Amino acid sequence: MRYLFISRRNLHAKYYKTLLKHLDLDGQFYQMGKPSWQALLFLVPAFRMNLKPIIKEQIERKQACNRIWQSPLLMYFYTRMQLTIERLKYAKYLALLTHKKPEYLVIWNGKKLPNVTVVMAAKALGIKVFYFENGLLPNTVSLDPKGVNFASSLSRDPEFYRNFDPENRYVFTAPDIVPRASIKKRNCFEAIELPERFVFVPFQVPHDTQIVCYSRWIKSMESLYEQVISAVKALGDPELKVVFKEHPTWHKHYDALYAKDPIAVFANGNATPELMSKSQAVITINSTVGMESLLLGKPVITLGDACYNIDGLVQYANNQHELTECLDNVLQGWQMSTRLCDKFFAYLKYVYCVPRVAKDDPEHIHAVSQRLLGKDLFSLDVIKFNAAQPQQRAIPTTQNDFV
Repeated sequence: MRYLFISRRNLHAKYYKTLLKHLDLDGQFYQMGKPSWQALLFLVPAFRMNLKPIIKEQIERKQACNRIWQSPLLMYFYTRMQLTIERLKYAKYLALLTHKKPEYLVIWNGKKLPNVTVVMAAKALGIKVFYFENGLLPNTVSLDPKGVNFASSLSRDPEFYRNFDPENRYVFTAPDIVPRASIKKRNCFEAIELPERFVFVPFQVPHDTQIVCYSRWIKSMESLYEQVISAVKALGDPELKVVFKEHPTWHKHYDALYAKDPIAVFANGNATPELMSKSQAVITINSTVGMESLLLGKPVITLGDACYNIDGLVQYANNQHELTECLDNVLQGWQMSTRLCDKFFAYLKYVYCVPRVAKDDPEHIHAVSQRLLGKDLFSLDVIKFNAAQPQQRAIPTTQNDFV
């Protein structure tokens, strides 16, 4: 067997089953469930494996959701219990993968429990991994052999994108930005009148991988609030305000921050595209809003590890002092390179992202198949191909051009 898809019983499981019905490749689906007696054969390596880092990340997610998880006693007993559970799961997946002998593991995200334990087992056995995740562009998914988000295969070298498609065959047209649907709890807010000059700061889901794994110096939305407010005040511009918006799918209201500082307002009832387009700049940790702001031509400052942290495309800060400098640069007139931006998004659309209108539409099935089989433009590294043979052939537009 070449491809083993693994998931809990959820939407991803249904998606994988649909894919496997249509994909013409040697693959199977395995649904997570009960322990297996074969795991007993792998208990020794499982209990030698250092799983503390993944338990630490799990605890950070829980602490972001509920203050009860701040209790040292609760954390002690939870850590001991969860370490034992994950070691048993690790032994189980060592046994499963040893028995199935897949060439590739296909899994969603791979940075959260229980999937991260499966990934660790696969890597210990030398099994390659494909990671699924929601796409970076509308109506797409990511399917990457290296990882997702900041851990993806996307280059952070601006010259990589500037050298892409020198003949400009792939033209990118920015799609309409559709606001993310809010949960019912967030429908109580009305739109407000926005300040004349402001920077926009979207809150993110605090227990998401983007924060837990890829935000090194800001670990909460309260911290994000404080750092941005301090940076703006350091500029000494009394007319500049900060507009925050809570994440539309996060249940918690940060009402303690609503009236904490006179230079800050919360616009939870305003549409995100309006906030982006009317702002002087957008400050984000590493959210999708940052990429959408680039599509609108807005200066973006990132505070965490983002797959679009590219010189010339965004400004990024690793501490509060750098944030102040970046914000000052932007307000003094710094602008991203529009050519670099166009090339970056063209690469995403025509090479990296996997199109998906529906989970069983023919274009999506074909794109997933080509990616898994290593036959699409991304897998064959079109950039190197074009650079190596500049006179012989143009950039291939279909897989047949490689044959």
